[in-house]
Amino acid sequence: MTNAKVARVLCFLVLVALSSCSLYARAANEVDHCLLDKKKVMRDCWHHIEKKLGDQYPPLHSACCNTIRDAKDIHCVCDRFTAHELTLLSVAKFAMATHVCGNGLRTHSHCAGYRVPEITLPPPPAST
Repeated sequence: MTNAKVARVLCFLVLVALSSCSLYARAANEVDHCLLDKKKVMRDCWHHIEKKLGDQYPPLHSACCNTIRDAKDIHCVCDRFTAHELTLLSVAKFAMATHVCGNGLRTHSHCAGYRVPEITLPPPPAST
């Protein structure tokens, strides 16, 4: 009887070990979409979010706006900014750019230590 119990316990442990290995392998193969989106934002939006020179109003059909609109979770991009990047970019300009592009950060949420205010966009230019 004890051999049968030992065999069942060993089979159970092997089953648990195999299932946890497959879960770990699946997690290791997942892509960090936040990091990928952040890299795209830094590439495509740099001249709009740069601290000293950036223009926070990217054109709607620019690569920057396309990147911001396509981001799976624009809020998690904030979590991926490094300390060095934060010395170079303006989180306020990034927040404004997200609103201009149509995938705005939520009001009163936090983005890399910046509390997102209520953002109202200027009216579009009047066409004559």
